[in-house]
Amino acid sequence: MMKKFYLFVCPALLALSSCSNEANENGILDNTDAISFAAYPTKSRAVGADITSGNMKKDNFGVAGYSKNAIYLNKGTNGVEQKWDDANSTWEYADLADLKFWPENNMDFYAYFPYSDNAIFAATNNDAENSTVMTIPNVDCSHDVLFAFAGNQSKQIRVPLTFHHAFSKIKTLQIEMPAEGIVYKSGCQVEISSAEFIYTKTKGDVKVDKDGAASYNVAESNLTLKETLSPSRIINSTNTSTNIIDYGTSSKGYFFATSATKVNEVTGTGALMWDGVNANIGETSKLSTSGLVCLKLTCKVWNGTEEKPYYYVGNASNFGEVYIPLKGTYSDSKGVSTFDAGKRYIYKIVMKDNVGFTDAGDPILTPILFSVNSVDDWSDVTVTITL
Repeated sequence: MMKKFYLFVCPALLALSSCSNEANENGILDNTDAISFAAYPTKSRAVGADITSGNMKKDNFGVAGYSKNAIYLNKGTNGVEQKWDDANSTWEYADLADLKFWPENNMDFYAYFPYSDNAIFAATNNDAENSTVMTIPNVDCSHDVLFAFAGNQSKQIRVPLTFHHAFSKIKTLQIEMPAEGIVYKSGCQVEISSAEFIYTKTKGDVKVDKDGAASYNVAESNLTLKETLSPSRIINSTNTSTNIIDYGTSSKGYFFATSATKVNEVTGTGALMWDGVNANIGETSKLSTSGLVCLKLTCKVWNGTEEKPYYYVGNASNFGEVYIPLKGTYSDSKGVSTFDAGKRYIYKIVMKDNVGFTDAGDPILTPILFSVNSVDDWSDVTVTITL
């Protein structure tokens, strides 16, 4: 089976800057001793979409600052709230009572978006006392979450913050049945009722350490990224391509990154991707219990006539399961080894010579093929007839 994966990396950078320090008649701060912020546009839930510098302005972010390893700029445990002021094109304190002025020493700043996620800040950012400085708790991947860090900052008009996306995202999932393939030519039909990226995680905490790097604390009982289709989608000789998932830039498709090393400032869950090799499934001998990330399609696969269909997956009344590896092992595959934070993945599954694998990792379709072992040699028989 040939699988093609197309990956688009959509980096997202957000910068924050400051205002001045005494409020003028417009409520803008004019004193350069005040710690304040203003944003430079780029990418990041606010509007039910992937966050950009533009739509970020429709929601607020939170920020906390540390001086001499002790929290200095804060409100309660959630940091101070910053809002966008359209009239002055700058970020300001949602409540000017939260404003603080620069101390003599340098400061470290930690920020998150959106503010409604209620991040929790530690009392210190000293590694000896606290490895986690900022925690964005119990996020469910229902929206785009961003975090930022600016360390060792001296007094300045603007504090620059570069925001990072905390999650990975599936942008689209398309399935094709090319006319030159065995699946198409054999008259197979595939009806799909759901698509699930098994062993991806969509609920847990995002934790940011002293140096601004993020990691996850994932809930044991966890939801995965799953899309249920109503009505189901059918792929056959007359409908050779269909979009199973088309989240685009909407606020859907987010999940915790899997990379076990820091990518885009985030260390993921460490979940491994299945590479399509049966022997690599592990002790359970089943993909459904292996812990390996792969695509599971709930579907029916059949060919034959309407009067006499033959089912390879499911039956007339029930759907079965097909598993598809996401890590490339074939010469023409563009699979990936990890899902990285800040990247949106565009998948195209090409059902050319097969449709996928069973839970045990065996190919669904095994063609009945023949080889010629031998052809018996002729034996000459000499017959002499004398008359």
